[in-house]
Amino acid sequence: MPVVGVATTPVILTRAQVRMFMRDRADKNILLDDVQFTDDELNFAMDMAAESFNAVTPQTNILPQSMNKYVLLLGTVKFLLMSESFLQVRNQASYQDGEISPIGIDDKMAQYSQMAQSIKAEWDELVRGIKTQNNMESAYNRLGSGYRNVSRNNR
Repeated sequence: MPVVGVATTPVILTRAQVRMFMRDRADKNILLDDVQFTDDELNFAMDMAAESFNAVTPQTNILPQSMNKYVLLLGTVKFLLMSESFLQVRNQASYQDGEISPIGIDDKMAQYSQMAQSIKAEWDELVRGIKTQNNMESAYNRLGSGYRNVSRNNR
């Protein structure tokens, strides 16, 4: 019986892990009675998190599978929250009747945006540190000098 090898790409961060971090479960989403983000949206957010990481200088070409798991998680969640804040703004419609406070279905844009900004702050700090460290480590043992072969005892 021949052995057939199938190329696979390791997935470091799973959609279930992103959902667990965000508490995006049908039984926890009382108003939706479903998960908030589809699998396609989660996959797209992971790709965009990697693209965002790659866009930070010095520019790189790292795939999501090669990224630090925590940095990829933060970038994915940041993207999803920013995306949801756009949806909230577009669909915001509040209603007020008498002395009852305004009630809205999609009026959580400020909260989504605030959560995205707090995660973005941590993400920016981590990415900047990683990029700086990688840049410094890539220069180790590569910087040359014209004085490398000159010594004080050479006459």
